[in-house]
Amino acid sequence: MIIHADDLGMCRSVNRAIFIALEEGAVSSASVMVPCPAFSEVAAFATRHPEYDLGIHSTLISEQQDYKWGPVSKRHHGPEMVDENGHFWTRNDYLRASPQEIEEEISAQVTLAKASGIDPTHLDSHTFSVARPEYIPAYVKVARQFEMPFLMTEHWHAYCSPEDPATAEDVVTDDVIQAPRDLTPSSLEEFYISVLREVKPGLTELIVHPGFDDPELRAITNDREAYGAAWRQRDFEIMRSPQFKSALRENGIQVIHWGMIRSAIQNRKARRIRNAG
Repeated sequence: MIIHADDLGMCRSVNRAIFIALEEGAVSSASVMVPCPAFSEVAAFATRHPEYDLGIHSTLISEQQDYKWGPVSKRHHGPEMVDENGHFWTRNDYLRASPQEIEEEISAQVTLAKASGIDPTHLDSHTFSVARPEYIPAYVKVARQFEMPFLMTEHWHAYCSPEDPATAEDVVTDDVIQAPRDLTPSSLEEFYISVLREVKPGLTELIVHPGFDDPELRAITNDREAYGAAWRQRDFEIMRSPQFKSALRENGIQVIHWGMIRSAIQNRKARRIRNAG
């Protein structure tokens, strides 16, 4: 299982919580929202701590009402990608950008992250914006361009481009688990402990959203419950708790990270090249 923290770079409250969770081993991986206001803080952290597993949380949506971000790519974006203020739209169903625009924007985010000192171990998708038949090939193309494994389910796998088909090198997660929006912060611990009992053999990613229930995050999330400040505080606390760590052991779950997968793929490619030579 990969215990994965989303939304690194969104704000300082989220950054501080995820930094601690990484340092303590409470999460094994995190992914970075490059367009967000607190990205530079993440880049500085990554430069000081290259040992932590950080990927790119490809970001095409700006879902907060009063805290916004927009594209990294330099091209002029129209209403298919951004609102009248140049920010990403708040919802996936407002996004109508072309696959070419999607590819360029994700590529620009990876390029900026690398130029800022981050060595990204993988690619995934904020709010699963790329999980459309017309966008999945662009997402896969960028991941392969930068030689990164990418979060993919069997459903997404079916939409790889005929020109860039799925290969044996692709990592397909057997399950991706994320707490549903109808839960309350007080019910999150029961949910996470229960899903550990149901994990099947194979690769599972558990996605969590650590943060601090502080004035900054309460203002950003407008005190909403789902993925709000109190919710993120509980994610932070539960991942660090003795009860959660004990449940991992009791259920025989091996925690890994994306960097291990990337290394395994690179080693397999190197052996194949040597054998062919």
